[in-house]
Amino acid sequence: MVQIPTLAMLGPVFIFSLPLMAFVLLGLKVGIICIIFNILPFITLLNGFQLNQYMDEHAYSEYANAYIFSLIFLFFNVCIPLAVARANVANTRLNKRITEQNVNLQLQNDFYKTLFVETEIAKLVVCSDGLVSEMNTAAEQLLHCNFKLRTQAIPISELFIDMPAQEGTNTVNLTVAGRMKMFKISRSALLKNSYYFLTIQDITAKTMLHKTLAAQSLLYRKQNLDEATRLPNRTWIEGHLKSRLSHSDIELCIVAIRIKNAEFVAQKHGFQTMPLMIRNLADQWLSETKVPCQFASVEPNNLTIVSELSDKDAQSLLKSFIEQLPKNVIIQGKKIPLDIQFGISLTDGIDDPEKLVNKALYAANSSNLDINFYDDSSLERFIEHQEINILLSEAIVNDELHIMYQPKVEGDGKLIGLEALLRWNSPVIGVVSPAVFIPIAEKSGLVTSLTRWLISNVCKQINEWQQASVELVPVAINISGADLDQDNFHEQLIKPLIEYKIRPQLIELELTESARSISHEKALSTINHLVNWGFDITIDDFGIGYSGISKLISYPVKKVKIDRQFIKNIDKDKRKAQVIEAIIAMCRVFNIQILAEGTESFAEVDTLIKLGCHNFQGYVFAKPMKAEMVSQLLLIQNVLDFNKCNLVGIVSKNH
Repeated sequence: MVQIPTLAMLGPVFIFSLPLMAFVLLGLKVGIICIIFNILPFITLLNGFQLNQYMDEHAYSEYANAYIFSLIFLFFNVCIPLAVARANVANTRLNKRITEQNVNLQLQNDFYKTLFVETEIAKLVVCSDGLVSEMNTAAEQLLHCNFKLRTQAIPISELFIDMPAQEGTNTVNLTVAGRMKMFKISRSALLKNSYYFLTIQDITAKTMLHKTLAAQSLLYRKQNLDEATRLPNRTWIEGHLKSRLSHSDIELCIVAIRIKNAEFVAQKHGFQTMPLMIRNLADQWLSETKVPCQFASVEPNNLTIVSELSDKDAQSLLKSFIEQLPKNVIIQGKKIPLDIQFGISLTDGIDDPEKLVNKALYAANSSNLDINFYDDSSLERFIEHQEINILLSEAIVNDELHIMYQPKVEGDGKLIGLEALLRWNSPVIGVVSPAVFIPIAEKSGLVTSLTRWLISNVCKQINEWQQASVELVPVAINISGADLDQDNFHEQLIKPLIEYKIRPQLIELELTESARSISHEKALSTINHLVNWGFDITIDDFGIGYSGISKLISYPVKKVKIDRQFIKNIDKDKRKAQVIEAIIAMCRVFNIQILAEGTESFAEVDTLIKLGCHNFQGYVFAKPMKAEMVSQLLLIQNVLDFNKCNLVGIVSKNH
């Protein structure tokens, strides 16, 4: 076989192809090693080194051709196909990975659209420098901001001033399109705090709804709960009764528990004690009777109970309850005597809840028995009082009341004062006596409104007399205990005086026997304050109640009015005369003036003058008169002379 020297060049070709095959077949590291290794033969060949120079010129190998063709065969039929195959596999894998990544990117894009672009929740992406980089359509619509058309970035402070400084939630107010709205903003970090994400919700309607629901809840509580006791009130219990009666034919028992000594408890321990006593009664009932029922606080001193009981069962249950009740209860650490009585009404075919409650309430007040069942006469009186109470409140608003003035005089008829007396001629029920409507007003609490009306109108009338330049005398106004219990009573008195420019010395305050305040200390403080302003204090109806002498000692009293029951027929009753003489002597010790109220004969007047009383008020001198007649009396300043003038005028008219 002939050796061809040029074939020797195939060796470097195979050597230099080695890194390519290594890269494809064996990986990066082996390929790099082959590249470094090939540097040595490359340099050697550049320097003209030939391997055959070290061999015999005529030497040859009988396997040379096989060797060379084997190398060519391996290179082109194994190495290169394997390399191409590996490259194709790698390319396929790459294409598959790219396809998968494209799919993931599409999913992420869809996810982005769903959660950010197309969502109905307003969202923003904000850079760490405070510039808005993304804003979805919902945010644009909510904030009325066209982000896509803006050529410059929007600072987030331009949209919201009060932003959450850290991750979390904040509520801000913002004016949008001329309307104030409330937004809830949630902040969360993105990309290691390079950006942060804002979710914005318009909570204006939700907030308004919550406020509306809260207001409705408060209104419901006010309409259906008694604020003092936190028990259901009359409105609720009547609605409950109506529902029970409309859905079944069961017989219901309505029990009203009245605390008989409520006034004493309130005076001694404070008015705030009564609601606690009522709550205590409810707890006692539940623990002792075990009877299913509903409670209500219908009136200040009453606990009303509705239960399914017959009249016999109710009576036996109440008797047992009374026996089990302690004589005293502990309220806020105070030992308080418990004195109660029960009023009972049964449905018995009656389906009017208001009537049923009224029956029980009035039965509890109708007698001194511990347990009282309703009868028709008691309800008629109760309804009459309720009607008068409603009409009286309307009369105050509609100015249906008027004032009569009864003169106060000395024995010779000289005018020394007037008493303002309320009168009421109702367009519905006609003339109502003060002896009827005043006690009802005191019981219901309307008496304070009556006093305000009286004070204002008396001051207005005195101002008119001042304008007429007549000589004025003090005008007395009756004051109740409820008036003295008010925190601002002295302001109610002083305000009309300032408005009509009236001196306090022209107003005399008469404390009636019913003027018993819940707090003696508070009443005394109020009276002292009024005296310091210049008002005179008079005790009215002196002698008929237990508190008269106590007031005489405690209060800064200037005058005392002796009640009519001590004056009537005093000229014929020596014991009455002795009592009056003792009262006059006692008042002299305190330097207090005396006035005899209800004098109806001059014989009574003469007797009283002999006993030392020189001031009078009664029909023997003058009946209550209208303001127009008083204007004439103020010009004359003597009731007897005034009566003579009127008598002459009447006789002249008749002739």
